[in-house]
Amino acid sequence: MNRSRKFVLVFLMAGAFGALLLTATTGALGWQSNDVENPPIVANSPQAIVPGWQQSNTSGFGIPSNNTISALEVFNSQMYATTWNDAGAQVWRTSDGKAWSQFTPGSPYTTTVIYDAKAFGNYLYIGTYLDTGGEIWRTNGTTWERVATGGLGDANNITFSAFAVYSNTLYVATGNLTTGVEIWRSTTGNSGSWTQVNTDGFGGGVCWDAITLDTFGGYLYAGIGRAVGGTGSIAELWRTNNGTNWNPVFTNGLGNANNTYLSAMAEYKGHLYIGMRNTVNSGNIYGTTNGTTFNSITTNGFYNPNNTRPYGLYVSGNVLYIVFSNYATGAEVWKTDGSGWWTRVMQGGWGDANNKNADYFDKAAVTFNNSLYIGTGNDVTGGQIWLMLRQLYLPLIMR
Repeated sequence: MNRSRKFVLVFLMAGAFGALLLTATTGALGWQSNDVENPPIVANSPQAIVPGWQQSNTSGFGIPSNNTISALEVFNSQMYATTWNDAGAQVWRTSDGKAWSQFTPGSPYTTTVIYDAKAFGNYLYIGTYLDTGGEIWRTNGTTWERVATGGLGDANNITFSAFAVYSNTLYVATGNLTTGVEIWRSTTGNSGSWTQVNTDGFGGGVCWDAITLDTFGGYLYAGIGRAVGGTGSIAELWRTNNGTNWNPVFTNGLGNANNTYLSAMAEYKGHLYIGMRNTVNSGNIYGTTNGTTFNSITTNGFYNPNNTRPYGLYVSGNVLYIVFSNYATGAEVWKTDGSGWWTRVMQGGWGDANNKNADYFDKAAVTFNNSLYIGTGNDVTGGQIWLMLRQLYLPLIMR
């Protein structure tokens, strides 16, 4: 083949590949109502798209007061999304990531905030807020039932803030601004089956209601923000290897008084990674292999002083993702394959700086149909859910 023919062939192949990428990023955005047998409550309209990502829902599901996607969870081959809404927090679900329908519990359900959702056994559980004591509801996918009321006997447990499954048992942490976080558990999730397994506040007093739970190396870990000086806080990490005896891993923000909350956790390739909220020096990620000795992984929010809130750590497709909430320019997403290299795969709040929060306190990221979805908080248009299509370019790589 002569040189000119080779050039033409290469040009045509490059053009075809470019057209393929263009189609992947600018293809049809709308969804037809006949995509599902039962049309969704909200009509599907074209959604925003940014390189490598596509919006899965209409912002706020068409209701701007659904200002935060508070949790994402997969149950019975459907993805569920929960919201915060001053007019009444809602539950939505989809079987294909495109068409959504509302599935909110009926009366006597009433709450403005759903903090977390967790699949356990044959049910999906949600934890809610009430100033007279939070509630836990569950569904089998058809009907809802309430399995905890009145903060499980303590009206100061105004929220059920975080769930975890450990040793075939469902655990839940409460937000209690009077005596501190309480940890409860049940092997069945049934009403009347819950028992408290820690001393209120781990014996240290008031904790704020933003709490994370995760497992690593045979332990269940609880990350909290301990109240300090009335409105301040300091990050603490506690763990148990039997579900009842809890010991502190650290209680001093890992030596940094500006590490106010332990805001995210994930196990990845033999490490436990934790995120620390720090609005003074920028949020950072720390890692440990033994569960007790932590090393700093990032530097000043990847050198972005506005990356103050590492609110999400999530493993999908053998990749670890970090979700930074950023109140200046919008949320960012970074990833690593464990090699030590970190790649930024999204910045600027998916093109909307009002997407300041994302994967709030480790609750709103999920893998569904082999794809990564991340939920945001947006006080203007309503919370958004973004699907990662593919990484088409590498904006920035650090080591």
